[in-house]
Amino acid sequence: MFYGRGLRDPAERTFLQDALVRFQKIFGRIFAGDNVILLGRTMGWRRNERFVAAFRDNAHSPQEQALELRLNTLAWAAEQALHVEGDFVECGVFRGFSSAVLCAYLEFARLPRRFWLYDTFAGIPEGFDVEQHNSPTLAEPGLYEKVVERFRPYPNVEVMRGVIPDVFAEAAPERIAFLHIDLNSSKSEIAALDSLFDRVSSGGVVVFDDYGWAAYAAQQLAEDAWMATRNHRILELPTGQGLLVKH
Repeated sequence: MFYGRGLRDPAERTFLQDALVRFQKIFGRIFAGDNVILLGRTMGWRRNERFVAAFRDNAHSPQEQALELRLNTLAWAAEQALHVEGDFVECGVFRGFSSAVLCAYLEFARLPRRFWLYDTFAGIPEGFDVEQHNSPTLAEPGLYEKVVERFRPYPNVEVMRGVIPDVFAEAAPERIAFLHIDLNSSKSEIAALDSLFDRVSSGGVVVFDDYGWAAYAAQQLAEDAWMATRNHRILELPTGQGLLVKH
């Protein structure tokens, strides 16, 4: 399933689809999705039947179905975090797709941990401008209620509605093993780091969703500077994500 950002012109999509057919003839196995094209790779994550099932069962739209490689990063990070003390946290939830895949993949209801999901469920608040003005509004009628219902099978998932960082004062874990930040705003993401990074356990994993996307370059610049003062460096991934293991 190919879904590329910015490909709204049908002629451009047709051109790219034709190019992918040629690539496949030349290189054999290819992967194309989410503006990533891989040529001649093993795509070994597809041998992980639990991941494939969790992703398939929760990806309900072409856009979500294109995020396979990005979700594989999250699944790897979350699985590594199981070896570290602390709860799981996601800042920026929208419909809960990413966390739903992880909960299914890890059978989270059986784990002695909690998964904290933080979002306004009403879009980006005033004063926290999104860098990419073509982004979706990240809000829709009844969104909070839909997300609460989506995670009803998981009694250890907490859906928290409010503005970051204020919402952390209501409830937040003392120790964090896995932190996923997807707030589409450098100001919001730095606010999340200010509040939560010290709570991330040594060996804990932090994933930044939009870190490597050119449209969100302000986030990378701000987060690199923030991490440099703490002797950490974020790894930019081909998926556009940033990955950090806290030392």
